[in-house]
Amino acid sequence: MFILGLQGSPRKNGNTDTLLAAFLEKAAAAGAAVHTVQAARAGVTPCKGCGYCETHGTCVIKDDPMSTELFGLLRQADMVVAASPVYFYGVSAQLKVLIDRCQTFWSRKYVYKLKDPLVATREGVLLSVAASRGRQLFDGIQLTAKYFFDAIDARFSHALTYRGVESKGAIRSQSRLAEDIEAIIEKSVRPMVARKKILFVSRQGGCRAPLAAAMAQQRYGDRIRTAFGGRQPAAVLSVPMVQAMQKIGLDLGYRTPLAMDQAFYGMSPDLVVTIGTTDTEPPMAGVETVNWPIPNPPGMEEAQMEGLRLAIGNHVDRLIQWIERPSP
Repeated sequence: MFILGLQGSPRKNGNTDTLLAAFLEKAAAAGAAVHTVQAARAGVTPCKGCGYCETHGTCVIKDDPMSTELFGLLRQADMVVAASPVYFYGVSAQLKVLIDRCQTFWSRKYVYKLKDPLVATREGVLLSVAASRGRQLFDGIQLTAKYFFDAIDARFSHALTYRGVESKGAIRSQSRLAEDIEAIIEKSVRPMVARKKILFVSRQGGCRAPLAAAMAQQRYGDRIRTAFGGRQPAAVLSVPMVQAMQKIGLDLGYRTPLAMDQAFYGMSPDLVVTIGTTDTEPPMAGVETVNWPIPNPPGMEEAQMEGLRLAIGNHVDRLIQWIERPSP
């Protein structure tokens, strides 16, 4: 399980930063891989409002950290934790810049009708602190979080909000803080961590492996977590494969092939599925391995991609036998 934290406060080591760090520390202790993005120092270029993503499905800004890194992290995340102080009943300006750039995901979802393979299981969590105590203090930030999480294909599952938190370190005096965090860890993080992990591997990890990983994740996502990698990872995914998956509504945009030891953020999978390889040596020592003898298609035409999808789909159907097998 991978949790992405978005720290929206411009204050380093302030109450919002401390709250997010406490949450991620507990999540890591429960077995999750975690990563924090400091929005104030991320270098994200503001949205231009040009409409390019609605006509092309990608952002017109290609060379800033949002396009080169953060879109990919948001797609990899099983849980996105947005943390922000309340500024004028909304999120901080720094976090709002990042949220606004997710219009690209909104366009892919609502204009192009694409669904991320993790849509059924990804969760969004809001953490927020405010100095005052107004009754509607968090209404604005809750609405922003709701529509942000919807755009990135995450279910808005939890919110921890604290009033009267002003002086540095005051968040630590909240009597229910540890209990509140533990409730989310118990309800959402531990069940995700407990899912069986399956790594799909092909030679370059750019066509067959991501196709299989996406189909298995969509089919069995509440019980498994898939990843894909290559023995010699390609720089990008196969464009014809991505387009073939779009025809059935699955979105593999903003993903790249990874080395096998990076696919699960340093954690070991429970099963490795090699696709099309004739190697007799298991790619990861000590991990159960099966082989799906599916060769690369002879070409990249639409009919050949459809044939590949059907062949992999047949194997994905039979994967349920391994999933339902009792753990040793």
